[in-house]
Amino acid sequence: MDTDYDEFLQTRVQPQHRAIVERFCEQMSEVGPQAPRRMRGGSEKYYSVPVYTVKRDIVAISPTKTGITFSFTYGASFEDRHGTLTGSGKRSRTVRVSKLETYPEEAIADFIRQAVALDLCKAG
Repeated sequence: MDTDYDEFLQTRVQPQHRAIVERFCEQMSEVGPQAPRRMRGGSEKYYSVPVYTVKRDIVAISPTKTGITFSFTYGASFEDRHGTLTGSGKRSRTVRVSKLETYPEEAIADFIRQAVALDLCKAG
């Protein structure tokens, strides 16, 4: 049991969005088992968020009042066959989900595979 994660889920994620976070976490375990979850951050100004790490952080989960944002560290390098990624930074790209019914299962699985592969390549 991960008490920091459980606290995050209960106190930071809107009840209607918890199933989205839980589905993502299940999918990470299925598709990217080599990337364990940990909590990053946590200060007076910023609360701690879950991240998945191979050698470096590959994705972070950020809740908002309207949904969940998955921020992929190397997303700018991804092939986005699904047209799902947003953002314009040098490295990261995001996927925002507001309803479990619109969770982009195939795209997220594809991005998890790419994130793990890129991190292993960059770290090695």
